[in-house]
Amino acid sequence: MPNKFRERVRRSIAEAESRLVDFEELEHTMQRLVQEGAISERTAHALGSALPSQIEDSRYILRHLGAHFAIGVVFAFDLVPLPLGTIARVSWVAGSRLVEEARRSRDRARVHSASVLFLAAIPWFGYAAYLLPLRRKSAELAFVLANHSWLTRTGRTYEDFLGRTSSPLRRLGRWLIPLPTPEIVPPAV
Repeated sequence: MPNKFRERVRRSIAEAESRLVDFEELEHTMQRLVQEGAISERTAHALGSALPSQIEDSRYILRHLGAHFAIGVVFAFDLVPLPLGTIARVSWVAGSRLVEEARRSRDRARVHSASVLFLAAIPWFGYAAYLLPLRRKSAELAFVLANHSWLTRTGRTYEDFLGRTSSPLRRLGRWLIPLPTPEIVPPAV
């Protein structure tokens, strides 16, 4: 792989990861969720307090989620009518699994599971495949990042999107990104 391309990929991944964990932007996302009634102020405060340690504990997964977002940027304007983004995501997951297996790092290899590989193969939806292992590590962080990413890309929150979609897609979306844990879910009105 030529050095310029490799450096471009590394920069894209680092930029995507840093945008994911920008605390000011995450705070804005949580305030938007409060305004839309998706979470309470109390929940937003609890999420905001927990995010720094959850982000630190999830760096490895976030790096791969950032890589998938960077793949999306690289292939966003691809003129070739081939699923290059899908091929790149699937290759990333499979290659990462092989590398971690060769390093005998079982915990890291599990991040690149068959479920993540399957999700990565789904056009468009596959860019969020690493939200699956992230939700296993920190459902709250996955919830905030899904809403943040959706808001950044579409101007709407993930919760707004789920509220306007069909029932089967809503169930799939809620399975991937559950609501925050019961101890910080807003009280029923």
